[in-house]
Amino acid sequence: MDDEFVVREKKILSILERELEDGESLAAAARKMIAYLLVEKKGYLPEDIAKKVVFEVKVGQETAYSSMDFLVSVSGKKAMVIKCVAGSLSSRERQVVAAARLIGAPPVLVAVVADSINAEVLDVRTGKLVGEGFGAIPIKDQMIQMISEGDSQLLSPERLEKEKRILLAFDAIRCSVPQGANGGIDIG
Repeated sequence: MDDEFVVREKKILSILERELEDGESLAAAARKMIAYLLVEKKGYLPEDIAKKVVFEVKVGQETAYSSMDFLVSVSGKKAMVIKCVAGSLSSRERQVVAAARLIGAPPVLVAVVADSINAEVLDVRTGKLVGEGFGAIPIKDQMIQMISEGDSQLLSPERLEKEKRILLAFDAIRCSVPQGANGGIDIG
């Protein structure tokens, strides 16, 4: 009975490891595609785009770090964050909005969650989905206009604390299962 448990546990760990690797491969493909899209189709300059952005998140006495795949700045202002994921985009909407609210003061205006097939664009002020597909990602001229018209306001200390906790909770969920619920693997 004990040996059976150990064998089953090893199978589970092996499957999880493969799933994480597959998820990372899918996210890497999305990052490559988004990098191309931003420069070649959306009009951003390479210097407008910071990749693999890591930022500090302080909660009480603890310091943690979070990251976004891209931080796009225009006119000297942080404007848009992009997170590339594998699996359900809608399940990561709240994570990318929290990051967008924390990565700058005032918060950036636009948050995007994308995979290599689709993208969701969110208004950071409201947290609402404002567009779907890669065509919905603002071009540079649109972003410049949004910044000039935008009324970004600082978040209250209470709201900032809530956003930090939301972001860190999502960051703690590292498991990626790109195949979805119907693609399970028999481990028995």
